[in-house]
Amino acid sequence: MNMVVDTILRRHSVREGFSRAPIPIEVLEDIIRCGLAAPSSKNARPWRFHVVMDPLLCEELAGAVESAEGIDSYVPYDPTTGEPRPGLSSTVIESAAVLRNAPVAIFVENTGVFSRSRQALLTATSEALAGSIIGYTLEVMGVGAAIENMWIAAIGHGLAGVFMGDVLIAERAIQRRLSIACDLVGALVLGYPERREANAVRDCAELSTEQVRWLVPS
Repeated sequence: MNMVVDTILRRHSVREGFSRAPIPIEVLEDIIRCGLAAPSSKNARPWRFHVVMDPLLCEELAGAVESAEGIDSYVPYDPTTGEPRPGLSSTVIESAAVLRNAPVAIFVENTGVFSRSRQALLTATSEALAGSIIGYTLEVMGVGAAIENMWIAAIGHGLAGVFMGDVLIAERAIQRRLSIACDLVGALVLGYPERREANAVRDCAELSTEQVRWLVPS
């Protein structure tokens, strides 16, 4: 199997079992360069990365996450009902523990080059909102590509990690502490695994027709 494809198919979220071994700055720089190389609409590069290597600062941010209000019900909401999506459970406490125990956390900021911010969308007129949501979607796609690039690069360097969006429950506290001016997207937490195990390739043998359509010549 192609090495790049193999790495992608073996990527998975790791929330525990990190060693306290520091990640060399050259490795982190390599990972960040891969994030910066991600594609983005109009080459807008709608991201800024805040690389936290200080365990005391990670401890402080973890405390802000686990002490935020509403942690028991912090899950995605259904816009048609305004209620939490049924069947989902909060992982805020688990995410705070990950943040506390991993050596590096890369907090990802969406600079809002098209949308200006989530708040701007909330206050936009209905006429302006339709086009602005498209711009916001393109921002998020670019940011997501950057996160995936960094994650795959980290795996290539022998690291494990997880991306945590639910740290947004403490967004304002994190923004203040890290001097983040725009929207926080989440944190990519990385570390060396204490035990190196061969991860199984994801089972993608069955390509569901609900997820993939093949439009072949007739």
